[in-house]
Amino acid sequence: GAILGIDEEGVRFRSYVDGAEKFMGPETSMAVQAALRSDIALVFDECLPFHVTREYTRRSTERTHRWLDRCLSWHEQHGPPGQGVYAIVQGGVDEDLRRWSAQEVGARDTFGLAIGGTLGQDKDQMYEVVGWTTEELPEERPRHLLGIGDVDDLLRGTELGVDTFDCAMPTRIGRHGMAIVPDPGRRWRVDLAKGRYRDSDEPICDGCPCVACAAGYSRAYLHYLFRIRETTGPRIVTLHNLAYLQLLMAALRDAIDAGGLAEAVAAARAGAPPWAM
Repeated sequence: GAILGIDEEGVRFRSYVDGAEKFMGPETSMAVQAALRSDIALVFDECLPFHVTREYTRRSTERTHRWLDRCLSWHEQHGPPGQGVYAIVQGGVDEDLRRWSAQEVGARDTFGLAIGGTLGQDKDQMYEVVGWTTEELPEERPRHLLGIGDVDDLLRGTELGVDTFDCAMPTRIGRHGMAIVPDPGRRWRVDLAKGRYRDSDEPICDGCPCVACAAGYSRAYLHYLFRIRETTGPRIVTLHNLAYLQLLMAALRDAIDAGGLAEAVAAARAGAPPWAM
């Protein structure tokens, strides 16, 4: 819902369900995640937009650090056993503020470390900001990049020392007929809703071992499902997209174990599918 105000206590916002005013602070955020019994709990932070001033970024990031301590204090007393808390680095796109936030956050005793906020106005700036952050974060704890998951971002992020990612992209584009395929020139995707696939008996992705591809659905059949708005189409493509990214990350992990990450990333950027990296 719409944010009504942010102060030291937390955030007031209007519910998109019934328009009622709601409040959430560090403690309520942790309590919700405790009630959900999630494996991972993310601390309460302000996700800074790109255009705010340096001074606002500094003050907001300081408050996020204070909220972090309140989250950890609440979790220590009430958190479910086995739930891993991830602290979140903010600091905007200023190098010194990012590095400072990473040092502050890394100094707290948490299970994992997450990199948050708007990371820049283009991919080059995002990779620069992520690079500053991972340089400051301790290596022995898992490092997560929040809300990022395009194929090129997974490749570069892994090179920069990120361990895990989350993103709505594979399901969001899958709902609209976009399948992830090994085609860097088209941002690793093909639009099956386009008319050119009306008569294509190609599979979604040749050689892919996922359940959607193994079932033998043709691009023409999937195009037809999207054209008549049959929900099976989005389901099939979403299954493929999730499997493709899971296979990609598994291939990157294997490459790291074998000491061949650079070669695997180069192969992927040249158009190799995960099972041939």
